[in-house]
Amino acid sequence: MTNLTAREKGFLYVITLLIIVVLGYFFGIRNLNIKYAEYQEELKTLQDRKEYLDQLRANNASMASEIDILKESCTQLELSFIDKLETECIEQYVLKTFEDAGCPFLISVSSNDIGMATVSYPDGTPAHESVVCLQIQVAYSSTDGYTVTQYNRTPDFTSGSKVPVGDTITDLSEKMGQGDYAKRRGYNEFINALKKINEENKDCIKVSSLTAAENNGAMTLTATIDFYGANLSRRLSVDESKKPYTYWSGHTNVDTKGGFIGFPYVCDNKNSLWYGIVNDKIEPEVGKPFAAYWANALFAKQYTEAGGDLKVLTNFEGEATPTPTPAAT
Repeated sequence: MTNLTAREKGFLYVITLLIIVVLGYFFGIRNLNIKYAEYQEELKTLQDRKEYLDQLRANNASMASEIDILKESCTQLELSFIDKLETECIEQYVLKTFEDAGCPFLISVSSNDIGMATVSYPDGTPAHESVVCLQIQVAYSSTDGYTVTQYNRTPDFTSGSKVPVGDTITDLSEKMGQGDYAKRRGYNEFINALKKINEENKDCIKVSSLTAAENNGAMTLTATIDFYGANLSRRLSVDESKKPYTYWSGHTNVDTKGGFIGFPYVCDNKNSLWYGIVNDKIEPEVGKPFAAYWANALFAKQYTEAGGDLKVLTNFEGEATPTPTPAAT
């Protein structure tokens, strides 16, 4: 290097500088450009991903809104059916509606589960969900336009009545066929009760049949009422409406210490609501499934020999007075 001229030394410096620049480009700037290009590509990928996620988020928000709308629609559809078909609640509601309408003389009430068509999915498989129907049949009697009526203990013919039984019978016997007793009541009241029931819930309560027949001066009125509900495997709604046919709204804590079910021939239990009442609606010819045939025949024979007087047949010594049988409460 010491033998080189100044010109040669300058030339070597230039060559060395060029080499440094070239090496710097290849190992520095070029790599940075490559990294920059990679980063640019990655940025574009991330931006595309962000746009996709933003669109997905917007779609999710829209879908959530649609799900809420569908849930609301499902809830409304579910609530268009009766949540729970409880026979005792529905019967109590029906009977109270008739009684409040002025039609208290119940002959019979019964219920049946009606088979409904199976619901199928689009692929033909049966659904777990199903429509259910409880059918209530009721029969009532009108008055006959002559006879004095009695509902439960009204008028009270029991020995514990505030007015002496003899006075009550004497007073009412003079009113037979007169005033209110000269009018046959029950038909209009029966129809009004059915109209009220039919208007209670038009979606799932339907009066499906109505008949009226003459019966010894009175009318026997019958009706069939259908209550529709649904069995749902994944129910979304909760029915909090407390409709009178969906929960028990009748009497509770009823005193039954004197007996409540079954009306004996002659009630001598002072704790019973039936005390002092004689059951004079006996049909001795009707078979008794709990008795031997000869026992039933003997009862019919003795009943006939007693002149149809249960007090004589049972040797009853109480203060009871024969009266029409009160309707069961």
